[in-house]
Amino acid sequence: MSRAGEGNGAPRRALRNFVSLLSGRAVGGALALGATLISARVLGPGGFGLLAMVHAYTLIMRGLVNVKPFEAIIRYGVPLVERDEFGALGRLMRACLVIDCASALLATAIAELGVPLMTRAGLWPASFEPVAAGYCLLLLFMGQATASGALRLFDRFDAISIALVVGNGLRLAGVAVVGFVLEPSLTAFAAVWAVSQVVQYLAVQVLGWRVARARVGRDHLRGRVRLRDVGGEHPGIWRFMHVVYWQSSLDLVAKPLGTLLAGASLGADGAALFRIAREFANVVSKPALLARQAIYPDLARLRHHGDAAFTRLILAAAALLGVPALAATGLSVWFGAPLLGFALGSGYEQAAALLTWLIGAAALELAGAALRPASYTLGRARESLVVQALGAVVYVLMFWTLTPSWGLHGPGAATATLYAIVLVGSGLVVRHALRTAA
Repeated sequence: MSRAGEGNGAPRRALRNFVSLLSGRAVGGALALGATLISARVLGPGGFGLLAMVHAYTLIMRGLVNVKPFEAIIRYGVPLVERDEFGALGRLMRACLVIDCASALLATAIAELGVPLMTRAGLWPASFEPVAAGYCLLLLFMGQATASGALRLFDRFDAISIALVVGNGLRLAGVAVVGFVLEPSLTAFAAVWAVSQVVQYLAVQVLGWRVARARVGRDHLRGRVRLRDVGGEHPGIWRFMHVVYWQSSLDLVAKPLGTLLAGASLGADGAALFRIAREFANVVSKPALLARQAIYPDLARLRHHGDAAFTRLILAAAALLGVPALAATGLSVWFGAPLLGFALGSGYEQAAALLTWLIGAAALELAGAALRPASYTLGRARESLVVQALGAVVYVLMFWTLTPSWGLHGPGAATATLYAIVLVGSGLVVRHALRTAA
């Protein structure tokens, strides 16, 4: 493929992949939101707050151990596919699978050991500890990043959407049965949430490895592999994965960690209100993650070919995603409280102000969605990490200092500040990298 052809096709392919992910995520998100609303209404703020905290806890444990090997598959796999070096790609994927399996076992062990500590810290009562310990077992199945990377590498974003819909559809069906047919209990709701997450992980595994076997070849995916050999074959890969690990860990700060921070400072009811506001804000913010996933392979291809469409794709993504989110922020000012009251009851209306803050933060996150993958492809992952770390430190400090006096406005202001720092800082990093390259 010519450079011109690559530049002309990349934006269309990125848009197609984004639409595929967005359509699946929209359906899956609607199903997940329905499951959350039923859980919150039936359990009430106190019970739902406990469920939200244990779910956030497992996400944090997963994030702290997961090194995101799918990022390396895209970063180093795109040139291999371009050169038809499927033997090297197979070795890369086998190495990432080893990391996946080790991460799953380590995350489960750490999470189980930490459950009693969370009880002592006062995040949940001792009676909830067996439920939390059982919930953490879902981490045994979390090692699906290699399969997910294969789907992204070969433009099978539709398969990722299928897995999302299957998992969230099962969750909605399960909580509906528990909430309206059986005797509802916190344990039953937790079991449904955990099982549905496991099914989603397994669906990605099945679909991803099916694509990998078809495109890479069964023979290339067999046999032992030494991580040292893969490091020699792809210089800089372990340093890259190290930076990506820390950056993905910092992503936990404003989302699952925010739920635990809200629970620690405002109690289970505060965690429930934070999670509900976050769930509604996710309708706006989720495309940021999808855009990063969809655009990354094409940014890597454009950079590999030295195409000028690289910058145009970044700017187009910012305009396409950021402007509608700004409009949604204005709408939440007027309709946030009525929406929460209608969906969940008057007990949740007080989360309306936080919802506006979080949607505004989502607008900033969406405007900069393409900047992180752009920094990766430009070899500026470390600088991007520094920006993310600065934002995370400011977030935690603002959260703890403002929440006692501002209530739920504190987490909202902290979140908006975090994404403002990341947007401006990441933009400067990419701009400097492009000027240096020019």
